[in-house]
Amino acid sequence: MDTHPTSDATPRAAEDGQTGYVVDRFGSMRFADVLASLVRDVDLDTVADAIHAYGLQAVAEQYLRALIDAGVVHADAAGAYAEEDRILDADAQASPTVHPITVADLADEFTRLDLTDPATSCR
Repeated sequence: MDTHPTSDATPRAAEDGQTGYVVDRFGSMRFADVLASLVRDVDLDTVADAIHAYGLQAVAEQYLRALIDAGVVHADAAGAYAEEDRILDADAQASPTVHPITVADLADEFTRLDLTDPATSCR
């Protein structure tokens, strides 16, 4: 996934451009686990470099767009709830859950992973 913002990147993803939706097929994941699963396969050094170059907000926005473009995250709630309905139609015993994921959530996860620059006062 490309974590570097580019000038040709067209902001278009979610209803408000700041939210995507993940469907937890079994309804058993905590929100923190959902976030962790979204960054599990990314090169954290590359994300840290991008945050240093472009800023936390820009990288989190680009990352959410990349997740949506890759089909990992739904761009709108309607798509996520339609997937939830498909899961329930296929398995009435399932208990899928829709998790809204915001740019701020991804930024918080990147911060939790210590990918941001340390505060000037900490140097």
